[in-house]
Amino acid sequence: MITIDDFTLLPEGSRNTPDGTVVRCPLCGRNGVVVHPDQAGSYCIHAEESELQCDGMRTDPTDCCSLPSFARALP
Repeated sequence: MITIDDFTLLPEGSRNTPDGTVVRCPLCGRNGVVVHPDQAGSYCIHAEESELQCDGMRTDPTDCCSLPSFARALP
């Protein structure tokens, strides 16, 4: 089963996502969740696709903005 999560539809400041708090993207102005992976630059996910598989859940961003290095201070 595939699920699409569209964070642009959620109000800014909401915490009802397991990914984090919904914030306004500093690049495009749409709502999203900022992610800071250790091995890559930060990005703001606007929409993601999740699929439950037999060995766990796979989640892939389908719409996101790559953020500059100053954005690491964002939540």
